[in-house]
Amino acid sequence: MKFTSLTTVIITAAAMTGIVIASAADGPEILCTPGKGGCISGYAYYNNGHDFGFTCGKNGQSDSWTPCSCTGCCKVVHRADGTTAGDCA
Repeated sequence: MKFTSLTTVIITAAAMTGIVIASAADGPEILCTPGKGGCISGYAYYNNGHDFGFTCGKNGQSDSWTPCSCTGCCKVVHRADGTTAGDCA
């Protein structure tokens, strides 16, 4: 019984570590209009509350993030293909 409990703890700890590592590379899930990215400022749970830009994927959710090192410096960029994205100025 104790052996099973120890095994469960080890597997659970390994799984939790994997989740943290996987989440660290991603930004917050943002529902958006496909092709229309933007900027967000003051989101306390990502990038220490600093600005970040994002792009919106075809599925209507953010699919890439650009963390900025400042507050109030993110600007929306209009791309040649008609899409927009947030970028640090």
